[in-house]
Amino acid sequence: MSKKLVLIFIFYLSFVTPVMANWWTEPVIFEATYYADHNPGVKEEVGYDEAKLINHWGKFGLKEGRRSSPVFDVKYYLKHNPDIANAVGENNYVEAAKHWFQNGRKEGRPSHPDFDVKRYLKLNQDVAKKYGQNNYLKAIDHYLTVGYPQGRKGK
Repeated sequence: MSKKLVLIFIFYLSFVTPVMANWWTEPVIFEATYYADHNPGVKEEVGYDEAKLINHWGKFGLKEGRRSSPVFDVKYYLKHNPDIANAVGENNYVEAAKHWFQNGRKEGRPSHPDFDVKRYLKLNQDVAKKYGQNNYLKAIDHYLTVGYPQGRKGK
């Protein structure tokens, strides 16, 4: 391989790949402790080692449709959003997760059996008052950083 091709390949791996892959490790999609706690076999294998959990999630978990965060369950998302399942395929968990990250959460689509952002805003008027009744991104962030740790109901 020529020196120029090697440099292009290194550039691609070090700059382009991380930017493209970033979305699937965002806390709304993947939360390491939650992932371990809801996937006992994985927890038994790697414990709470965050790097190993991310590695497992990236290699296997997302493709297998494993539950990964308090606000997102890809199988639930596809089941409760048949238009997305029809568009990306009912077992295409990577594309479904990507859709929710890029569009579905902004639209307030159902994404988890224990969390519904629209219901969360109705149950938590302080959050609705602070961010607005339709600011689903802020409401999801609030639930992850404040509501879930406090034990607030997500649905």
